Amino acid sequence: MILEKGSKVLAVHRRLFETDHSRFFIGVVDGYEDGLARITGTTWLRDQVSGSYRVKKDERTKILSLTSGTCIFYELPMTTDLSAITFSTDGHGGVFMTDGGALRMDLTERMDLATNSPL
Repeated sequence: MILEKGSKVLAVHRRLFETDHSRFFIGVVDGYEDGLARITGTTWLRDQVSGSYRVKKDERTKILSLTSGTCIFYELPMTTDLSAITFSTDGHGGVFMTDGGALRMDLTERMDLATNSPL
């Protein structure tokens, strides 16, 4: 089985247009069957005014398709503290997620391959 009950995951909603903003969903797998995952967690959105990422306080259960192509999924380490997740930007287009511990993910979408820096 690809995902086990209790796995921690990050779902990154694919941007369909250049003007779309990144959306993230972080949670715990409640169940998985035939390419569909039931995940309970929180949604993070980019604030268009400040540019920072903010969590929606209400927890949701979503049913997401791993095969639809509309989300990119990352399995997070079991040691990840989901309640401590934060997103930050570096002022140059870079987006980073951390739990304040060992987890630090670079979620930057575009890179200048010559300089290896965000566009």
